[in-house]
Amino acid sequence: DAGIAVVDVKTGGVMAIGGIRPNHRTGEGSYNFAVQTNKQIGSTSKPIYDYATGIEYENWSTGKLFVDEPYTYSDGTSISNWDGQYKGNMTMREALAQSRNIPALKAFQQNKNANIKTMALNLGLHPEVASNGTLHEAHSIGGYTGESPLSMSGAYAAFGNGGYYIEPHSYTKIKYRENDEEEEREVKKTRVMSEETAYMMTSLLQSSAQGGLGAQANVGGAVFGAKTGTSNYDAATLKKYHM
Repeated sequence: DAGIAVVDVKTGGVMAIGGIRPNHRTGEGSYNFAVQTNKQIGSTSKPIYDYATGIEYENWSTGKLFVDEPYTYSDGTSISNWDGQYKGNMTMREALAQSRNIPALKAFQQNKNANIKTMALNLGLHPEVASNGTLHEAHSIGGYTGESPLSMSGAYAAFGNGGYYIEPHSYTKIKYRENDEEEEREVKKTRVMSEETAYMMTSLLQSSAQGGLGAQANVGGAVFGAKTGTSNYDAATLKKYHM
């Protein structure tokens, strides 16, 4: 099963929802993977929790250097890349395009935690906020309680519209049959990052599309941004189901 959400970046309107495979529908109350699920978002967190925050608040350039090397979280827990390798010096653009975990964690650590939280909350996301008001470092690679495809679509839309967050919505007005009264929905458009940050992140995501999707990024000559993300089951679950 899969959840798919498509949002108009200019209006925040929900253009399409794919909530479940057609042959799995069991009625109006069937589970909708596009809006009801909360899953760890993996590397799709990196543009928001790591790099956009640094560009917005610390004036980072897309050429900022990170060292991809053996590394740990602040508590000493080791972290590795998806391929188990280290590639040394690389720019932010290269790090995101290749989805390197260690540069992402370093970027998270170099940002002010309060700024990371502000960016995520302003984009409609649902980070795990500790009792002291901070976010733990696993947010850097999407290791937290999670999001839905719809909440992620709403967040990423801000990169494509110049830095505004608009809560995804499926209607703008209700007209009652009984008396023809109308009820308008207030749609708020809030600036959450500068136009420059949105532009730079869009450019980074275009590189990410080429690096992460390869030949699949060639869609009729269209230019677009993308970020892949993968999360794993823990060791206990893998063992339980013989995976």
